[in-house]
Amino acid sequence: MPLKPIYEKSPLVALKELPLRPGQVRVVNEKMDQLYALACSLVDQPMMWEGLFRVACVLKAKPTEEAVTEKINAALAQQGEDGGLPMEVEASVAVMRAALAMYELDAKRPLLEKLVAWCAWLAENWDAVLSCAAVRTHAADLMELLQTLYRVTGKKAILSLCDKLRQQAMDWSGILHTFAVQRPMNRVTAWKDMEAGLEAEEGSEAGFYTRQYLTCHGESLADGLRSATLNGLFSGNGMELSAAKTGWEKISRYHGAVCGGVTADETIGGRSPACAVDAASLGAWAEAFAGVDCEETWAYEAIEILLANGLPAALNGDKLIPFQRVNGLAANCGTKDCYHVHEGDEQVLRALNRLCRGWAKAASCAVTVSAKGLSVNLYMPGRYAVPLADGACVVTIADGVVKFSAKKPVKAALRLRVPAWTEDACITVNDEGGMEGHAGSWLTIDRTWQDGDVVKVDFAKAIRVGSGHHQSACVRYGAQVLAYVPTEELWNVALCGEPVLEDGRVFAQVKRVPDWRKRGSLPADLPVLPHAEGECVKVELVPYAEAPCRIALFPKGDEA
Repeated sequence: MPLKPIYEKSPLVALKELPLRPGQVRVVNEKMDQLYALACSLVDQPMMWEGLFRVACVLKAKPTEEAVTEKINAALAQQGEDGGLPMEVEASVAVMRAALAMYELDAKRPLLEKLVAWCAWLAENWDAVLSCAAVRTHAADLMELLQTLYRVTGKKAILSLCDKLRQQAMDWSGILHTFAVQRPMNRVTAWKDMEAGLEAEEGSEAGFYTRQYLTCHGESLADGLRSATLNGLFSGNGMELSAAKTGWEKISRYHGAVCGGVTADETIGGRSPACAVDAASLGAWAEAFAGVDCEETWAYEAIEILLANGLPAALNGDKLIPFQRVNGLAANCGTKDCYHVHEGDEQVLRALNRLCRGWAKAASCAVTVSAKGLSVNLYMPGRYAVPLADGACVVTIADGVVKFSAKKPVKAALRLRVPAWTEDACITVNDEGGMEGHAGSWLTIDRTWQDGDVVKVDFAKAIRVGSGHHQSACVRYGAQVLAYVPTEELWNVALCGEPVLEDGRVFAQVKRVPDWRKRGSLPADLPVLPHAEGECVKVELVPYAEAPCRIALFPKGDEA
């Protein structure tokens, strides 16, 4: 799609990196296959269509032959002469985002004309559109749609809609710069009071209870980060451009990031790791991070943690885990201690929708394109068709190998992200020499690439023990959080000493903590520096996502 500037000084004049479009990315991912199969059961729901179509583009050779394409076309056929759709505003935004995904795959003019006609309907009915609370508080969906259409068409009427939405939607950039909720919401406001307050305020973000809920709920806050990023790309405003990083730094500092991007509390309020985070929030955070256009690596590091932990843990075979816990003694511990839970079907819809969108967005930004060349940001196994200024090429990523395929030599700068968790990084081209990469930075190789060139990346992983809630210990191996699979006899354990690596497996010494209690299948809050009794027991630690029942945040024992 051609790129047009919005403001002369806006970053959109020269976006540094662009994600690949639908159809240019094909990945191999068993969990995504499982997600797509589950999400297809909700193909009749318009809210699912964009995520379903984008995941189909990532997984399927012919995504336009999938059932979701027929559903999108049928909805577009109902468009009125004024450009409107016979449905609620929030649903019509979802349908048009799905239509845009189809246009990105195959730029057909009739589809673009439908999108532009809908924008004309938006302009004529703006007051009614803005009366929708979802548009004001989750403005990122509409803003992203409008910005993309403006870059394609250059129509000033669409630019005007972007300006109106930025001025009238919720000010998320200010919130992210001043975010100060450092304790659990339900210790500030009881849920019964919150529920009554939300009902009385009728979704007005100016209300005390509504604002408190929006600024603490994981999914809403992730969408707020997206809104601030998009507003910054629109206006060039420095505060808006920096809001995403500033906000995430504060959230991480005050609440931790054990469970793949957010704490184990659905409201990211820093509660016990026995509390649940919803899958919808995890998908929303992945989409938010993937939309950040930055030279730094922090956003990709956050996505990498999500891809290694929270996102795959949301799927257990052919079942969705709508809520997951850092510490839990059952695969699905229910919704006890969750701050806000939707009805069963709606919760599943929200979870599958955001997981599809988040995973597809992460795949689209695994390899990005710039005027100088391409960047490998996430080492997701797959095939990436990359359009470059000097010609097109195909990049295949698998098992630490980046392979080029091109009909003719292509001169381009290849940027490789060196993960922050690596202890030692060695990069070679065609097995010649070796370049050292520095953790948490980029390594650039500028050369003419020939068909069959191979770049090997060797990132040495180390076991790291970090501190968490109540002076606890979190064990990581690379980007993976490691967990102990509890037994009925031994679940309440403290970590003693440093874990070790033996034949590719991680083992740790643990001791029983008799004062650490449980309620049903939920461990109580972590004891601080507890007394541990008995002899040390050697146990294996496994990846967080592979242990539906797990203890992933440990009290520290006497020897720790």
